[in-house]
Amino acid sequence: MKRILTILLTIMMLSTLSVNYVAAEETPDITVTLDGNKIDFPDAKPYLYKDRTLVPIRFISEAMGADVAWNGDEKEVTIVKGRDTIITHILSSKATLNGVMYAFDVSTRITEDRTFVPLRFVAEMLNCDVDWDESTYTVTITSPPEPVAFPEPELTVHFPEHEFEGKLFWITMDNVRDYSDCNNYQFKIEFTNPTEFNVIDINMGAILDWETHNINSWRNAKKNGDEIFSVSSKYYTTLENKEKLELKDGMPLEFTLSVKRLCSGEIREYHYTETFKYPYPAKQ
Repeated sequence: MKRILTILLTIMMLSTLSVNYVAAEETPDITVTLDGNKIDFPDAKPYLYKDRTLVPIRFISEAMGADVAWNGDEKEVTIVKGRDTIITHILSSKATLNGVMYAFDVSTRITEDRTFVPLRFVAEMLNCDVDWDESTYTVTITSPPEPVAFPEPELTVHFPEHEFEGKLFWITMDNVRDYSDCNNYQFKIEFTNPTEFNVIDINMGAILDWETHNINSWRNAKKNGDEIFSVSSKYYTTLENKEKLELKDGMPLEFTLSVKRLCSGEIREYHYTETFKYPYPAKQ
């Protein structure tokens, strides 16, 4: 009987070893490339955890041109690249990028005395693109393109031909697609003549009544077109201003366009003069 039990236990142990061996064979080493160059991991290797690729943070960050600092007392990791600073903590699934909190689905952890982080999250926070090829267990990281010179805006001021269009005029940036070398740009229009266009009253209904809004504020370009600003033929200034502002065909329009490049914080200003075309009366 003892001999039978011994044989059974031996078979079970061999089966377990066989399963582990097959599992290891089915999980090959993960290759990570950056702009076509393979990144070497001299000791701790990348591995999969919950379908996420975890990598030693120091090797991957330094390969991407970032500096890494470790605060053992706080169990805090800091990654700095250019203007960007990422801070995360061991066993945390959150990180801050320039003070803004973000969450990811796998926590930072220590494996083989190395701090491991989810590769995609860190790479994308540093504005890199990440692709995963499951057939070859290869992660491909592509750095963002080099910043281009700040584009010069190409504006057109449009005037409607028919009253049903509901606008006094609108402004398009005809080369808005040139503003694509970082995450986003924002635009702001401020009128120097007539300044009354900078503030409007809107009828919000019987309960809310009229509300005053400043329209010379930062805004994104519309995703479905190149219009960056418009003035309504109904709400083009405040009720008080309408009593003294007289719209005339041929009157000068003067405004300043400000463009903010969000990824660098740079702001540029451009000054324009246009002649107002007045094809129909404004709605009072």
